Amino acid sequence: MNSQPPYYGQQPPQGYGAPPPGAPPGGPAPSGYGPPPAGAPYQYPPPGQAPGQVPGQIPPQQQPYYGYQQPPPPGQPEQYPPSAPYGQQPPQNAAYGQPPPQGAPYGQQPPPPPGQYNAQPPYGAPPPGAPPPAGYGAPPPQAPPDRAQPQGQQWQQQPYPPPGALGYSGPPVPPTPASQGYDPAQKAWVQPVNTSSDAEALRRAMKGMGCDEKALIRVLTSPQYANPWAMQQLVQDYNSRFIRNLADDIKSETRGDVETALLALIRGPLNQDVYLLDKALNRLGTDEDTLMDVLLGRSNADVRAIVAEYNRTTRRDLLTDIKEDVDDSLFRLCSMVLAATRAEDAAPVLAHEIDTKVTELQRATEGMIGANAIAVAQVFASSNAAQINAMVEAYQHKYHRSLESVIEKEFRGDMEDALLRMLMAAKNRPNADALRLREALMKRKDKLLVSRLVSLYWDSPRLSAAKDAYKKRYGSPLVNDVKDVFRGDFEAVILALLREK
Repeated sequence: MNSQPPYYGQQPPQGYGAPPPGAPPGGPAPSGYGPPPAGAPYQYPPPGQAPGQVPGQIPPQQQPYYGYQQPPPPGQPEQYPPSAPYGQQPPQNAAYGQPPPQGAPYGQQPPPPPGQYNAQPPYGAPPPGAPPPAGYGAPPPQAPPDRAQPQGQQWQQQPYPPPGALGYSGPPVPPTPASQGYDPAQKAWVQPVNTSSDAEALRRAMKGMGCDEKALIRVLTSPQYANPWAMQQLVQDYNSRFIRNLADDIKSETRGDVETALLALIRGPLNQDVYLLDKALNRLGTDEDTLMDVLLGRSNADVRAIVAEYNRTTRRDLLTDIKEDVDDSLFRLCSMVLAATRAEDAAPVLAHEIDTKVTELQRATEGMIGANAIAVAQVFASSNAAQINAMVEAYQHKYHRSLESVIEKEFRGDMEDALLRMLMAAKNRPNADALRLREALMKRKDKLLVSRLVSLYWDSPRLSAAKDAYKKRYGSPLVNDVKDVFRGDFEAVILALLREK
């Protein structure tokens, strides 16, 4: 007895009920196979109908594979990818017995052998002899290494969607570089500084009776130490030259806000951020202003550096410390920020993504009773400044209300302050910086003013933009208001931080 299975399209002999080779073990045999009822002759299907096919339905071998599909352009019917190449397993859920395309052009069904069932082309396929429509049957592009097809997987991988399709935002964008002082690799681009005379000047200013604070301010705010890595070199050279600690000497010889400003300078931007977080979270009551100053609106690279340095320096987990000190909504926002999944600055602003986020914001605020703070936080924390600014404009255009007014209406307390801060910085960062300086100056929050000025000091273009915005917004230069408020050595150090010596 011949044990070979019948060729595709031929009728099996009576009583033959096993599925063809390659079928899943234990699975049911497809319709049309198996012996007829006892005593009844085998009924062959009418011409043009496959075995077991219900009239009016697509025969089993023509059932398309409903995997990932790129949406068709408006006005065009949906199209389906070709079946798997001969000798490979068909995609999961594909119809049993799908004919192999051996001998046919890529992406087209082969002609049936003589005398076999003549199947119609699958739904969406071009008629015989016609060129395939765009995208039909084309080979998939090469997958990037991180999405490569697993070894041993045999079915055909579906092509990637084009940029912008189904939320896909195009190829990866370059990451935003870390700010100066946050990546040790930046040291390779900084020219070494001859610190001998300056180290001597610092020691003379603090040696003996009294302290020459003006000399300390002059040396530490010198232009050659405006780069944080040069400042780090000065501190290290002072410590090794005199077998002393510069920070301890400044603490012992200075007092008050002058001490605060000089210590903030010699720490550098990263260690200053860690110091501020430690102070803001580990005292009676949390300093939310400082917490937001350090964390909100930062690049992913800066956030990762801050988290790693905080954990290393304090031997504590930053997110755990935040959770113990703030309310649940602000903690959720901070946890999203610390995840460092914000869109990089080079990520494009895509209209369909902005529209989706604007709709989500409306549903999470005005569209429900009680705002969904987590949904709003997720939208803000995952977007870069350009995308948030685009959402502000799109919300006004779509709903005829400002997104700022919606946030003020739906939120209260720290969450309102955090969202408004992110929104204002995205719309106009120089204006936001000028507003924060004005607030700290006029309310005489001197330590807060110092921390905000020192963070701007390490970014000269941003500091210049903030001073210009201050003058335009409030009608007088920032330096004049500083001179009206402060006197003595603290005035001198603030003017030095403003680069107005």
